[in-house]
Amino acid sequence: MSINRFPKKLSREATELGSSVDPKLRFGVALAAVCLIFASVTIVRADDQHWSFRPLSKPAVPAVKDSSRMRNPVDRFVQSKLEAHGLTIGPQAERAILIRRVAFDLTGLPPTPTEIAEFVVDPAPDAFEHMVERFLASASYGERWGKWWLEVAGYADSNGYFNADSDRPLAYRYRDYVIRSFNADKPFDEFVREQIAGDELSGFDPQQHARAATLRMIERLEATHFLRNGPDGSGESDGNPEEVLIDRYTALEGSQQIVMSSLLGLTIQCCKCHDHKFEPISQREFYQLQSHLYPIFNLKKWLKPNERFAHASLPGEMELWETQQHESEAHVATLRSEFGRWVREHRPKAGILFEDDFGGPESSFAEKWSNTAPGDDAPGGTTAVALATAADSKPEPPAAVRADGTLRLIEGGASGDKWLSTKQAFDWTPNRPGDWIQVTFDLLADRVVPAEQPAARIAFFLATRDFNDNGDEAFNGGNVLFDGNPAGGAVVIHDYPGTDQTSRGTIGKSGYKPGQNYGVRVTNIDGKKYRLEQIVDWLPEERPLDLTADELPDGGFGFEFCCGRSFIVDNVVIEQSSSSDTAGNSPSEQVSAEMKVFRDGYETRRKTLESAVTEANKLQTARPGKIAWAVDISAEPPEVPLLVRGNVMTPGELVQPMTLRVLTDVAEPPATDNAQHEPATALREATTALRSTGRRTALANWLTRPDSRAAALMARVQANRIWQRHFGRGLVPTTDNLGVSGAKPSHRELLEWLALELMGSVGERESGRNTNDGRASVAPSPLLPIISDNWSLKRLHRVILNSATYRQSSQLHDAAFAADPDNRLLWRANVRRLDAESLRDAMLFASGDLERRLFGPYIPTSRSSAAEVVVAANQPGANRRSIYLQQRRTQTLSLLNLFDTPTLTINCVQRPTTTMPLQSLSLLNSDFATIRAAALSRRLEAEQLRDPRLRVRRLFEIVTGALPRDDELRSSLSFVEEQTRAYEPHEQAAHRAWADLCQMLLASNGFLYVE
Repeated sequence: MSINRFPKKLSREATELGSSVDPKLRFGVALAAVCLIFASVTIVRADDQHWSFRPLSKPAVPAVKDSSRMRNPVDRFVQSKLEAHGLTIGPQAERAILIRRVAFDLTGLPPTPTEIAEFVVDPAPDAFEHMVERFLASASYGERWGKWWLEVAGYADSNGYFNADSDRPLAYRYRDYVIRSFNADKPFDEFVREQIAGDELSGFDPQQHARAATLRMIERLEATHFLRNGPDGSGESDGNPEEVLIDRYTALEGSQQIVMSSLLGLTIQCCKCHDHKFEPISQREFYQLQSHLYPIFNLKKWLKPNERFAHASLPGEMELWETQQHESEAHVATLRSEFGRWVREHRPKAGILFEDDFGGPESSFAEKWSNTAPGDDAPGGTTAVALATAADSKPEPPAAVRADGTLRLIEGGASGDKWLSTKQAFDWTPNRPGDWIQVTFDLLADRVVPAEQPAARIAFFLATRDFNDNGDEAFNGGNVLFDGNPAGGAVVIHDYPGTDQTSRGTIGKSGYKPGQNYGVRVTNIDGKKYRLEQIVDWLPEERPLDLTADELPDGGFGFEFCCGRSFIVDNVVIEQSSSSDTAGNSPSEQVSAEMKVFRDGYETRRKTLESAVTEANKLQTARPGKIAWAVDISAEPPEVPLLVRGNVMTPGELVQPMTLRVLTDVAEPPATDNAQHEPATALREATTALRSTGRRTALANWLTRPDSRAAALMARVQANRIWQRHFGRGLVPTTDNLGVSGAKPSHRELLEWLALELMGSVGERESGRNTNDGRASVAPSPLLPIISDNWSLKRLHRVILNSATYRQSSQLHDAAFAADPDNRLLWRANVRRLDAESLRDAMLFASGDLERRLFGPYIPTSRSSAAEVVVAANQPGANRRSIYLQQRRTQTLSLLNLFDTPTLTINCVQRPTTTMPLQSLSLLNSDFATIRAAALSRRLEAEQLRDPRLRVRRLFEIVTGALPRDDELRSSLSFVEEQTRAYEPHEQAAHRAWADLCQMLLASNGFLYVE
């Protein structure tokens, strides 16, 4: 809110009003105007001096009356508040409870019974501190705290945005970057700079480093995916100009919203349309901030999500992959060739209806092929094709030429379709269900002359009966065109050509490329439907299509060549399954035996070839160095308009990049790079190869500059969120909003102290700042980032966890509860239910099924027949931690969704906690829960504890981290006995009874809650 936003207007209106009213009222009107003016001034100053917008100042650690339980300054801040209300910090919890609390907080997994036992009896005075260090050093720490950051950063494996929820196959590299950064305790300010401007800070040159990048460089490129985490449906825009523009702005604004909410804890969305009603942020400032991200999402030079990637691999990685790729391709080519040769040599002749290798006498060509379809009266119109052999003079195109044992289909260039068909007609509807007929051919080349452009399509027909359709409406069938696409699959068009032609969809997935065998198989499904499958190298592919018998009349097989579609083929074979009636006679015993030998050999070689193709495809997709990143589209700063009332169709005045006034001091260089101020020399030189404006480096340095207002707010936000994760609620309850409209902190001085502790010694230095509010327009900071003294998240964990406040028991005290029922003053530990991911991961951990492998592509989820989103139990990686499951915006895993995992429309800073019957029902009835219980039961059996009492005690230790009480032990043993009797005489009665007990314990409060 600007100090001069209202006074002149109010003064003028007051004067005009005052001249037309009773003089007695003039003084009152003028006084009201003056009051409004000063009220606006007061609001501005109050906003500017809001506690979270101020620079950090070191608070004095308060003195307390009772210091007997004080372990560090955290406790003194808490105890001071408690004593003011006649309360005190509670007693320490039992050690078994503490280690379980710490383990879940830091790793999201329970401690093992051995870890619990060792800590409980550890006599060292610093046993707790050492226990905390062990969990901080665990690789699971990065998975746990990385997940919290990914949620705040809006990470997803899909683009989202309504139904345009397309895949983001490379996003996982950002997820892995985050996990590694947390495990390495990367300084948070450096973490921020890398995510906002890692490409600019890396010194990456797309030409030089595509094959010779460094690990540090690659890491910084991966980090920039932070700016791409928001939903982006621009890849699926429908072409409507206004909707295309809205889609693009949505991606830009989503990125801006994530930056502000994740780092500064401010709400800015309403500033898109008008000045903020509660925060001192104007609409102009919204678009000035947007100017820093606009070069990535340049609306006039837009790149779709799948186009925003770079290649950067370590030295030797690409060369090794290329060698492996060439070897794999050569291996597959050899197997294809051997398979084809074997098929031709061993194919039972009884099943072959037509065969032409184009190597026979010249007369055989004209005997088998024609430029008319079977039954056509004449070729007619542009369908006429010259048939020629090598002995003939060079034919005039269009022509079908048999030469050198091949068939050359030469396109003439004129518009219109040309066909070549077999003279023989075939029955394309096999008689019995399961029978099939198929045609195959070798595609030798996708052009006839090397200088030609490759054929746009490889097209062929089944059931050709009338080339020109001849207006024959009496029989609407035949002429089924397969338009083979080099990019993949073949479009099926029925009754081609003519006004009644219809497209029936696409079959197959492989593209039509020289050096392979292609064709179509037609299989009788039920006597009414006939399934069409694309064949590649004699193997049927997925994505079939069904036609009726009427649509597949008797007719020839033919090739189409038109419109720049010249190509060369060989070895055309039409054959049928052996069970079909051949020439009206049943196959002999000899033919049946021959077919059996052929089938056995065929299947063996087919599986070998399929396996090799699968491995080759995996290797192809595993190409190293592809990184989904964010980078300025050009070095030329784009024009950024302020949108009038937020409407994308009404751009207003142009704005320049600038920071928020309320978080900027005059002495601070704000983030800017406009036409008047060039980037600093080091940054300009380093970003030349990237075509970068340098604006994001300037933004990152503004956010992280030591002793700045922006860095102070960012430290407060992060300290508050860490506190929230350990206590269930932040010192400021609105963890997504620390602005004027946010909630008041319960312990403001403590939060200030924690923010300083997070920043290390940065906040303790005297800065000598000029604190006048105002912004200069200066060049952004140089390339080399300013690294603050610490910004260590693990350091803050240590401070919090080693406090007596954190170690408190959750025991309820009546007097304290009466004085502070919500526990805002922290007189005890809060009992908290496991979050969704910890619940799932802990069930896997307890059952012994958890796969601890780190990193890599996501594990896909899918919808079951019951419409639940699941991970198939037999799928590789199904038992990995939840952070590695596919994070799809519109398809959250049902189990996690029930326990409050958020759907990331944009991002999530604070999860809700709900309690509903479906949660219990899922633990009792879901396949995941029953499988885990059965596995836990087998784990107990493997330990061979013959005494049922010992087995129950062991089960409680694994699941709850504590031994059962006497009544729990008796109830458990009684339950097992009753269940065993209920399952008898089933041979697995005892195992099933113990599995039921396991499942009940996995659904109990002892497992679901952390004290």
